[in-house]
Amino acid sequence: GPAPEKFDPENPNWVEIWNDVFMQYNKLSDGRYEPLKQKNVDTGMGLERTVAILQRKKSCFETELFIDAINRLRELAKYELTSENLRKEKIIADHLRAATFILGDDYGVAPSNVDQGYVVRRLIRRSVRHGISLGVSSHFTHQIAEIYIKIYKNVYNELDRNKDRIISELIKEEEKFAKALIRGERKFHSLLPKIIESKTSMIPGDIAFDMYETYGFPIELIEELGHENELNVDRPAFDEAYKKHQEMSRAGAAQKFSGGLADHSEEVRKLHTATHLLHAALRQVLGNHVYQKGSNITAERLRFDFSHPQKMTPEEIAEVEKIVNEKIREKLPVHYEEMTVKEAKARGAIGLFESKYGDKVKVYFIGDYSKEICGGPHAENTGDLGGFKIIKEESVAAGIRRIKAIIGSDLAP
Repeated sequence: GPAPEKFDPENPNWVEIWNDVFMQYNKLSDGRYEPLKQKNVDTGMGLERTVAILQRKKSCFETELFIDAINRLRELAKYELTSENLRKEKIIADHLRAATFILGDDYGVAPSNVDQGYVVRRLIRRSVRHGISLGVSSHFTHQIAEIYIKIYKNVYNELDRNKDRIISELIKEEEKFAKALIRGERKFHSLLPKIIESKTSMIPGDIAFDMYETYGFPIELIEELGHENELNVDRPAFDEAYKKHQEMSRAGAAQKFSGGLADHSEEVRKLHTATHLLHAALRQVLGNHVYQKGSNITAERLRFDFSHPQKMTPEEIAEVEKIVNEKIREKLPVHYEEMTVKEAKARGAIGLFESKYGDKVKVYFIGDYSKEICGGPHAENTGDLGGFKIIKEESVAAGIRRIKAIIGSDLAP
């Protein structure tokens, strides 16, 4: 529909804080328009821009939501407030707030090279690069995060609850990348004259992939480096190199069955069922913040990674072990039902990796004790497991613990 404009959109004195779209026509396949039977208004509000207007600021970065973080940056490095440096500090303030919330979530996403972990890694590493270019010394990311935790903790309690994990992950990721960043940029600038001489205005894909693989530069950061030097990245060549790398990695891990199972043998099925009992027992003893973060099962043992902020006490380990053995002695039946994700949630099933679920999922039930979305396979009865013993509990990363356990009839209490 019509979008009336009573101002010059190119005039920088105007800031859009709200827009309305008047929905009144349906476009037909032949290009004609017909009036909608039900007309409506689609509206969207820029909440933080509105805060800026109410506080009489030119930008949301000047409001109480960001200004303390930006002032802390300026204290850490006395840089000139040029337009480029102002852009960098805004990127840092924005990205580290986002990273703080992702790391502070009770599901415990940690920096990695895959899925959600890659998102938070990109946010942190881009912040570190711009921080170093401003002259900020190392170990600044967690200082900015602490400011955001203080601002938001009364509304988002999980930030305060998971503060140690947030700080630990930021320090670890910053230390890991800061050293590689200096070496990587030095390498890039040593290659720059040859790239410029080639007159292609293009960073070759193999060089971009080496920056990614050797120095940990996310591709977006490599593209940013390129743009700063009026170069593009040969993305098709980079993607091809990345694809070959992934294929080699998958080939090396071909012995592992999807879901972390080595095979479908009877012993592996039993251990898989034991992980479900373990998961339920951990949530019963430690709390509902516990979620599976990874799993690996061989014919000899199970390995289960889960979210929990601190080392388990001997008493907690003993209690979890006791509960699992009780459920084994109860000889609970194991079965599955197929349903939608929505139905699974409504029935109280624990879900893992939801973004990978299809329209229908399998929910495995262990008596009335455990309900999990899972591809299987499993034992038919918990009594088949014999007994259960935790042989190790250790840290994998900040906020992530790991348990190794075994089963067998000789372990029956």
